[in-house]
Amino acid sequence: MKKKILDIDDDIDVLEVRKIILEHSNYDVVQATNIKVAEEILENEKIDLIILDVMMEKDSDGFNFAQFVKMNEKYKHIPIILATAVNQMTKFKFNIEEDGGFLPVEKFMEKPIDPDDLIATISGLLKE
Repeated sequence: MKKKILDIDDDIDVLEVRKIILEHSNYDVVQATNIKVAEEILENEKIDLIILDVMMEKDSDGFNFAQFVKMNEKYKHIPIILATAVNQMTKFKFNIEEDGGFLPVEKFMEKPIDPDDLIATISGLLKE
């Protein structure tokens, strides 16, 4: 059975490009352009991994959603890749080693993400 990835980003073009890459690598992909839709998908589908943008309707949407997932017994096992340009667009410089408590995610990837790096990261997180 294919692994299912929930891809959350407010940029439709980014979602469509990633969908092509992920489906070509034999993953099922469901997409959300906001946190409300992402929560509904998470509740109704079995998700194996989440790719999550940070800055959407609110600049903190991604951070808040990651914390929601990791604090929920039902979802906390799902690996999260934070895919964002926050380091480029703000003065903040986030990384997992220093900000792991604030960023409850398994991997932080700076946009634009190299497709090969993305697939390798997903494969590693899903232990394939």
